[in-house]
Amino acid sequence: MIYSCYSPTEIIAGEGCVLSFRRFSWLGSRCVIITGKNMHKYNSALSDVQTALNNEKIKFCTVTEAENNPSVKSIFSISSDVKAFNADFIIGIGGGSSMDTAKAVSIAAANDDLNEDNFFSVDYNAPSLPVVLIGTTAGTGSEVMPSAVLTVKGDIPIKKSIKTRNSYAEFALCDYTYTLSMPEAIAVSTALDTICHSIEAAYSKKGGEWSKIYGHAALKHTFPALSAFINGNRDNSLRERLYFGSILGGYAINNGGTSFPHSMGYMLTTMHNIHHGFACAVFISEFVSRISEICDVSDTMSACGVNSVDEFMNMIDNILSAYFEKPHIEQSELAKYAELAMQMNVNNNYLNLSFNDCLNIYIHNCGR
Repeated sequence: MIYSCYSPTEIIAGEGCVLSFRRFSWLGSRCVIITGKNMHKYNSALSDVQTALNNEKIKFCTVTEAENNPSVKSIFSISSDVKAFNADFIIGIGGGSSMDTAKAVSIAAANDDLNEDNFFSVDYNAPSLPVVLIGTTAGTGSEVMPSAVLTVKGDIPIKKSIKTRNSYAEFALCDYTYTLSMPEAIAVSTALDTICHSIEAAYSKKGGEWSKIYGHAALKHTFPALSAFINGNRDNSLRERLYFGSILGGYAINNGGTSFPHSMGYMLTTMHNIHHGFACAVFISEFVSRISEICDVSDTMSACGVNSVDEFMNMIDNILSAYFEKPHIEQSELAKYAELAMQMNVNNNYLNLSFNDCLNIYIHNCGR
């Protein structure tokens, strides 16, 4: 049996947990809040944080420049603001992009030798500023992971991750009510992201037992809640379950990482502006179908509440067809995507995919 686990983030969850939190001052007296420019319009997360900091007499400034699919350039721009303010710690508020920005900035701001050219070569033991993460979406699991996924510019932008042993959040304040402002389609997409995380991690080469335990637990919460949500149930308890499933999925990939649905989905996001969860879900049925030929997936299907791989695939296809239209992309373009995907986590599994395998998966799922 193979297992290992390291996750030092302390989770505080529940309605009102930000306003009732009284330990920001443990991290210092000066703070930079990092979030997106429009996040404060949709929920009270930012105003709650500002009130909580004022209650502890902590000086703060708010940076609303977190990008969707953050670039390395944006990380160092915000890092300059953090250094200029002489911040002791950082709070990241928002979806995966804002939280990833906060973690990446925490590394950049604590290491003067880093720049845009050498950022991804950071030493694993390098320091970082303390971070508190507050999610407003339910899917990324970024709250409990050290990694930050950034977009590297190019003719075809690609995704690269950066992390250190010290870039885990000190605290994750998890109030599911902040996720209630998500539009219906985004709630569905982020839930699909959780499902992809959980399944990919469960069959990763480095996952082991923890990834299966966390991944299957995530699926048991996420699948029934998503099904009820899609069928018109808008009870807040479903949003709470989706958020809890997201955290569990984060633990799964913290241990096991992701696989080809993520690696191949990244190009759909960067080149075709497809929301991340939908982009990954385009390929999750193919992943399950292929992995079922070499692994027993019965426990995973049971965790999803289905009896067979075919039933799982039908459910995913029905969800995608209801909320999303798959792209139809020229084969010459897909060949470029397959080449880039081969440089990422395509083979963090036991399938040993070749370039032609990746190309055929692209063609089958989004070719003209």
